[in-house]
Amino acid sequence: MAVEKELIALRTEEKISRKEMAKLIGVTPETYRKKELGENDWWGAEMFLVASRFNKRIDDIFLDKKSTKSGYGKAS
Repeated sequence: MAVEKELIALRTEEKISRKEMAKLIGVTPETYRKKELGENDWWGAEMFLVASRFNKRIDDIFLDKKSTKSGYGKAS
């Protein structure tokens, strides 16, 4: 999924370890790894902390880039 790739790229670019990110959001490094790889879901508060750490908005990181703003919220 694109969301995971975006997050891994940001973390790698900033040279931040998974252990540091786990500490930031208050989980174990293993739990963080599972979240980053898309195996576990993110909590809203965690997304805010991560986005803030990278000075980004939540949707910059956690919204799949394939989604379009024009299609968001429309009934099918």
